[in-house]
Amino acid sequence: MEENGIIVRDYGDVSSDVVLLASNQLTSCSSTKGSKGNPKIDVRNATYIGNSASHAVEFVNDLIWVDPGACCFALYSKLSADKVLLQQSPLALAKALKNPVEIEGLKKAHFRDGAAVVQYHVWLDKQMQEIYGASGYFMEAESTKQKKQLGTKRLTEVSVSDKLEEFRASKEHFRGLSFRTTSSVGSNAAIIHYKPEAETCAELDPNCIYLFDSGAQYLDGTTDITRTIHFGKPSPHEKSCYTAVLKGHISLGNARFPNGTNGQALDILARIPLWKDGLDYRHGTGHGIGSYLNVHEGPHNISFRPSARDVPLQVSMAVTDEPGYYEDGNFGIRIENVLIVKEGNTKFNFGNKGYLSFEHITWAPYQRKLIDVSLLVPEEIEWLNEYHAKCREILTPYLNKSEMEWLKKATEPIAA
Repeated sequence: MEENGIIVRDYGDVSSDVVLLASNQLTSCSSTKGSKGNPKIDVRNATYIGNSASHAVEFVNDLIWVDPGACCFALYSKLSADKVLLQQSPLALAKALKNPVEIEGLKKAHFRDGAAVVQYHVWLDKQMQEIYGASGYFMEAESTKQKKQLGTKRLTEVSVSDKLEEFRASKEHFRGLSFRTTSSVGSNAAIIHYKPEAETCAELDPNCIYLFDSGAQYLDGTTDITRTIHFGKPSPHEKSCYTAVLKGHISLGNARFPNGTNGQALDILARIPLWKDGLDYRHGTGHGIGSYLNVHEGPHNISFRPSARDVPLQVSMAVTDEPGYYEDGNFGIRIENVLIVKEGNTKFNFGNKGYLSFEHITWAPYQRKLIDVSLLVPEEIEWLNEYHAKCREILTPYLNKSEMEWLKKATEPIAA
């Protein structure tokens, strides 16, 4: 980038601009200088405190580069319209298009992360049975015997999420969480961006759905996964809703689409199974994810909302697949995997466009007890069985004997 005249500013310098902006002291944030025939991009620390008119004169002929998907209105309003270049920053796309080393690192990071998630499932399953008399991850009991007595051990949304962090911290190259864990039970799971606090969070209930959305930073990659589980007897309605979300998750992950397709065009694939039942969710279906960088990273996404950047999905991009359903006051469901965009294996190539598809790199089982198999078509059952077989193959080397046995049971083939 330096050969092309591009200088990347330190994050601390950029952050300081925000303070100056608040005090009306920010004159400009970046500039593009040079002749029309030989433009030169100079992204640099061009923050000037307006104590002298000479500062403004120095930049009188400059063109200010503004990324329409990132620039706030407060900053944009300070710029002269005829001096603005509205164009996406090249750095965003450079980060989004992963190189082979980054892709390999993301895959390996998700192997270890998937093992931590399975270990968490195993531990939590045992704790729920021992403390609360729950029927557990696999069994569907008509009723749950509440063995817990006053003064005995409690499992809270925060205490169990802390345990999940412990499992992740034991893995190679772990550097911390990629975001604060959403650990939510019952009605709290219906709050999309719920964040529990130790002093006020809920205690786990074996008769309620439990949703956790979490991720980690490893030196070789960033992870983000959501699973929804139940340790008692889920209602037919809960199973129907979970299955609709799962069907949407599978549909999007199996999509084939031509080059030039953006995420807004694909968002509907995850919603159709929910719409058929009159259900929906109020958030986007997928976001980009960094390589030991931001867990939410653009410029691409998968959402019903139009984007100022409108960037098509391209080979080597990483994006999440996370439909959900949230019933206020009752429960919430979300399922999330990370996908890599790859070349699609299609029979034809109409228009010579080239077609794309997705590759899952997240590995953790979907709870069989929450799936209403009667609502699945044979192709969906086949996909689930293949995915679970890969979970066993990939994660087994990271698990001890008892954990392997649990995973084997959790990923048993579903009969069509």
